[in-house]
Amino acid sequence: MGRRTFLKSIGGVLGGAVALGSSFSSFSNKPVYGQSISRTLAKFVDPLPIPNIISPVGSSNGVPLFDVNMRQFRKKLHRDLPQTTLWGYNGQYPSPTFETRRGRLIALRWRNSLPSTHMLPIDPTIHGDEPPTPQVRTVVHLHGLKVLPDSDGYPEAWFTNGFAQTGPFFTRQIYQYPNDQRAAGLWYHDHALGITRLNLYTGLEGFYFIRDSVEDDLNFPVDSMRYR
Repeated sequence: MGRRTFLKSIGGVLGGAVALGSSFSSFSNKPVYGQSISRTLAKFVDPLPIPNIISPVGSSNGVPLFDVNMRQFRKKLHRDLPQTTLWGYNGQYPSPTFETRRGRLIALRWRNSLPSTHMLPIDPTIHGDEPPTPQVRTVVHLHGLKVLPDSDGYPEAWFTNGFAQTGPFFTRQIYQYPNDQRAAGLWYHDHALGITRLNLYTGLEGFYFIRDSVEDDLNFPVDSMRYR
């Protein structure tokens, strides 16, 4: 190959690379889904939402009983946006926060008062979503807590509105949480087989804090609402 032919070949390759690079650059600069909306919203115009601390409503066999009802509601998530439909524990988003102490047993009654039709598309090909499984079913898992199996929120222990239908592993309406572990910041969330991701998108999640004497000795700032 002559010198002139070689230089022409190299020039063609480099020209193609530049054109291809320009194409990729143009593609990468396109906004991803949702970016166009976020660019138009003013930042830091809403106060930081602080979840309420939930309190017991009574007792069950001498144990503090908390009652939590999953409900649909509407709420503004930004000053410049209209209200949007959400699902939340006790009809709140963010959902209520639990504050408890190490070794303090509590009881939780989780209830479902949600509609029978899901607000998001259901994929019937996913394991757990096959017909005739009800579209809206829930079960609560407290992520990171040491509990017995019947209070763990197993994915197939789901239940529908008013416990009208229940999953094959459903055994009880009231869960027992012993909190027999060191201080930790945990979270609770829906865990229903096949639709966990959808139920979390709707707003079904919240914080759960276990406190103990070791944490107390660290002298962290203490909010007046902390459960002692």
